[in-house]
Amino acid sequence: MRALFSIIITLALASLILVGSSGTFVSFEASREVKVQVVPHENEYLGFDCEDEYAAVVEVGPHSETDFDALTVRNYLNEMKNVWIRLDPDYSDLPGNVDMFVETEDGTERMIASEDEYTFAGHVSVSDVVPGEYVIPVTMYARWNGGDAVIETCSIKLIVRGGPTIEKELISGDLEVPTHTYEQWTFRITVTSPDVARNLTIKDVVPGEFDIDSIVPSAGTYSVAQTGAAHHITWNVEVPADGSAHLDVTIHTKLNPAGKQEFTSCGEYPLNEGAEIVDYDIKSNGINVTAKCDGGNDCHFCMWRHVWGWPIISPNTPANYHVVLGIVNGRNEKTLTITQYVGKHFEVTGHSTTDGTISLTPMPDGTTKVTWVVHLEHGETAVMHLWEHTDGINAPQHHSIKALIISRVHVADCGCYGCDVYVKVGICGCCGCRTSNADLQALGDNSDRSFESDTGMEACEG
Repeated sequence: MRALFSIIITLALASLILVGSSGTFVSFEASREVKVQVVPHENEYLGFDCEDEYAAVVEVGPHSETDFDALTVRNYLNEMKNVWIRLDPDYSDLPGNVDMFVETEDGTERMIASEDEYTFAGHVSVSDVVPGEYVIPVTMYARWNGGDAVIETCSIKLIVRGGPTIEKELISGDLEVPTHTYEQWTFRITVTSPDVARNLTIKDVVPGEFDIDSIVPSAGTYSVAQTGAAHHITWNVEVPADGSAHLDVTIHTKLNPAGKQEFTSCGEYPLNEGAEIVDYDIKSNGINVTAKCDGGNDCHFCMWRHVWGWPIISPNTPANYHVVLGIVNGRNEKTLTITQYVGKHFEVTGHSTTDGTISLTPMPDGTTKVTWVVHLEHGETAVMHLWEHTDGINAPQHHSIKALIISRVHVADCGCYGCDVYVKVGICGCCGCRTSNADLQALGDNSDRSFESDTGMEACEG
């Protein structure tokens, strides 16, 4: 919008600079009373362009920068004189995260020849700034042979638009998981584009502990490139003005090069460290998961035990039993100390193990403490064998007793597993037994020559 103003200015000095109410230098005259009409800027003796009362209107988004034309000045001085110009913008109302520069603000002057023009350049960079409009007043200092002037030009308007946004959220999967266990997660990357439509490129990295199951975009196209063990996702999408788009990524823990299931150690792991909008320096939040261990020994293992021998024996009758205990480490590498007790009526005639060491300790009550110390990698299995013998166990006539073959299993720092295993000693007469199989905790009075005890290592009552 162009403006015309009429003013009357009285000059009292020998040489005086006239400035119209619009702020543009008009003329200089001797000391006398004159009447001056201010015409559009571009036709004045020193002219500059304004549009809608602004020398420049600059639009930027957060985390961006741009060059712009700050002000065009024309030299229409009389007598074909050159003029030297410098600009002095006032940045006092700009927020701290805006950095603007206008040519010659550092004091360096620009010479404009008579009847010539010059456009002063500007540059602005913005980081985290609240969207809005900011006005920068600009003062022009002019000098020529025989005079000078200070002129308030039109201001520069800076418009900071709302920039694109990006966030990441976990759609499914746990934030705390055990080690050495297959786990799956789905996370969503969402981008928005306030005010204007934008073509955005989003990059994300899936670390080497994971494999990608699927990628499902709501719009746009994606590609995946592998660098080392990590997967690099690139998503190109056009987001409409004030709209959004999302990308769903499903991943799972994979086997490492040694064939072990991730995660192999306790601690915090990033599903990723945040997706980034390229050229905007905007990054989303990351998502971390924690692989949990329950102290030194994480107590995650599978254990079983078999006891082979007669379930019922006659009094004073020799008998042999074979105890087999197996364990599979389900989680972290660990060292386990496993303890069992052999009953006082039996002696250990032999033992062996696929891994670790076995020690025997006679106890004051006649039992024998069997200690098995074994170190296991994740997924590793170890088995120990015990052979027991009794020369015979006495039992009252027409009564039966229970005799301990092997006690429940105790794992240091983890607790007890399984049940005590007994043999029933005695032959029932015509009056029947006074003690039941249930009371004896025997495993049935079948005629099989062997029996299997607490395969699932279930807890015992009492």
